[in-house]
Amino acid sequence: MKNRIILAIATVLILAIGLTAGNHVLEDSTTIYLQFGVHKLISLPYNFYLPVNTAYYLRQAIVEAGGTTVNIYNWNGIAWQRWSGGGIGQINFAIVPGTGYMVTSANPTPVAWYVEGTHNPAVSISLTANVKKVVAIPYTSPSTTAALLRNEIVAAGGTGVSVYDYDGATGQYKKWCGGGIGQVDFAVTPGTAYVVKSTSDVAAWFPAYQ
Repeated sequence: MKNRIILAIATVLILAIGLTAGNHVLEDSTTIYLQFGVHKLISLPYNFYLPVNTAYYLRQAIVEAGGTTVNIYNWNGIAWQRWSGGGIGQINFAIVPGTGYMVTSANPTPVAWYVEGTHNPAVSISLTANVKKVVAIPYTSPSTTAALLRNEIVAAGGTGVSVYDYDGATGQYKKWCGGGIGQVDFAVTPGTAYVVKSTSDVAAWFPAYQ
């Protein structure tokens, strides 16, 4: 009887460890580094915990990680909306899964902001023809290059697709739209958001996830 009890406990522990490992595989986590004077395009996990999904609470999370004088920006397709804690002209915009945001922090030394959440494969991203959009890519996306990311959007119905990587230190963009002079098939990295554009509407693009 004693041996059976020990075996039963061992079995439960093995199952618990297996379930924990399985859940860990589903997690999206990375460290996003924020530096003084650098405008960083950030990508959050699609399931990212905030008390309320607004710019206010996203800013609070960054401040708690060590950020100072933090500004959060949302590109609405026409202009950047800004939230830095409240004030004239500031907008406490919604934080939406699949959307990327721009962040600045005035701290003199880099802030290592650890971000963790899970992916939601039910989330899709829509694109309006000829309107640039800042998008968040799943942290474990198999599209690890601009070419692969562009192929995803083309497969979802995009045409004339361009993908951009923003360098917040220089204010310059790298661009990939299929190849050509000056284009760069840049790396797609976890925690970074990218700018995309299609010459046709895309009703529902479901970003790939491993």
